[in-house]
Amino acid sequence: MNLTRKFAWLTLVLVLLSAFVACKEEEEETTPESMNGSVRYDIPYYVLKGETVTMSASGIVYPKEAYFKWFVTGVYSDTLTGNPITVRFPDSLGVFRVSAHSYANGFYSLSNVQEVTTIDTTWNTSITGLLRSAASYTDERDGRSYGYVTLGGLDWFSQNLAWQGSGVPFKASRSAAPLFGSFYTWNEAMHEDVCPEGWRIPTREDWEALSAAMNGGTPLDFFGNWPGLGVKASADARLNGTRMWSYSPDNVHSNDFGWNALPLGYTFANALTSDFTDVFSYGCWWSAVEKNADQAYYRYIYKDRPDFPLSYTSKNDMRAAVRCVRTHPQSL
Repeated sequence: MNLTRKFAWLTLVLVLLSAFVACKEEEEETTPESMNGSVRYDIPYYVLKGETVTMSASGIVYPKEAYFKWFVTGVYSDTLTGNPITVRFPDSLGVFRVSAHSYANGFYSLSNVQEVTTIDTTWNTSITGLLRSAASYTDERDGRSYGYVTLGGLDWFSQNLAWQGSGVPFKASRSAAPLFGSFYTWNEAMHEDVCPEGWRIPTREDWEALSAAMNGGTPLDFFGNWPGLGVKASADARLNGTRMWSYSPDNVHSNDFGWNALPLGYTFANALTSDFTDVFSYGCWWSAVEKNADQAYYRYIYKDRPDFPLSYTSKNDMRAAVRCVRTHPQSL
């Protein structure tokens, strides 16, 4: 190969090498940075059908100029931009996916997705399989009505207390309170008068009277496991057609007395208001009984057990449901 040809090949190689280096430098210069933080939501998990809800996202620490685009599958075909946004959900029962994506020039996008379920709080619409109480009581504080059943000379709410002057609504969903109730720490339940006037958090004697009514007239000790009574107290309910308690041959949820126990789990005082644990596996209800200065007892039902046992926890940590009780007026 003569010098001219060698020089030409060398020139070509240098040109190609320079182009490659330039492309790499350009690629490195345009590689997006990563955002600091994560997309967090202020979105209820349950809304009324046809309800208009304002939603917001947060959690991006850097960069400060991040903005959000929203996708609400099944509700809007177009992307929504802004923060917060207002969404009107369809006038039908269903599950809808809401996702927010954070954007900023020169940064990778971050996103989060949550499902929102539309419900109807009309009796026997979204939740089916409950026994309707013949009697009801209206709380004068907020006008909310509760069914109750009379067992062992006591009137028991047949649904969870939903007063929202304290505690937190189930899954941060205020509109769903008539179906699911609110959840309280023991201290909130006992010291903030969560039950209406004339009603109370059930005492040891109240719980034992309930056990007698469900056990053929024979009372069970408050500290016992109450064999078989979880079956009699819990309802094989469905939410928008889907079974709430997972199927188990050991707990058929016969709901013999209309106590209507549902598996709504529990939450903690230091958790996000939407963070609930063991939903569709456990139901938990406070008693007025203290174990010691820091702890108190609650009864619970587990999806795979037929009994209605007792446990205890911190008075100011776990939030559980409340069933208010009173002495039946004719028993006074």
